Amino acid sequence: MDDNAADAPIRAALARDDPAAVELIWDRYAADLLAFLAARLCCRDAAEDVLQALFVTIVRKRQTVARARCLTAYLYRMARHEAATYLRRRRRRDAADAKPWLVPRETGDQPYDLAEQLQVTLGHLPRAQREVVVLKVYREKTFGEIAKLLGVSLNTTASRYRYGMERLRKLLKDSAS
Repeated sequence: MDDNAADAPIRAALARDDPAAVELIWDRYAADLLAFLAARLCCRDAAEDVLQALFVTIVRKRQTVARARCLTAYLYRMARHEAATYLRRRRRRDAADAKPWLVPRETGDQPYDLAEQLQVTLGHLPRAQREVVVLKVYREKTFGEIAKLLGVSLNTTASRYRYGMERLRKLLKDSAS
């Protein structure tokens, strides 16, 4: 199902100024937006705060959101703006004080130490590469979806992913030795 068709109930609720529209947006987008914000901010607590602020903004600007050509891209653009506002207002927390921002999938065969090491290593990637890697690997988005969400070309998305994965491998290899 294409995004516009999947967003039809949300758009209809927004057009009616139905309060349930925000709940529909939350149900459809909150988990992905949280992962995106966590990758952008490198702090799960900050990502949760920014997500809440984002939804307050969505409530305030619901008529503008209703007119968005592509709802998904518009919400991600709003999330990037909220994250930038957050970063301008507050200095980054020390990484040692922050709660983990990457929550790995639950598998019995993967030790927590590896997940913790991966989280720290992802934090060393440039923001643009980290965003693409997290969206691709942890949110299972396609390059086309990621390109659309970030407002960059498909080639740029693929390059950021490739360079990010190469750097991740190198950093993990260096930390193992």
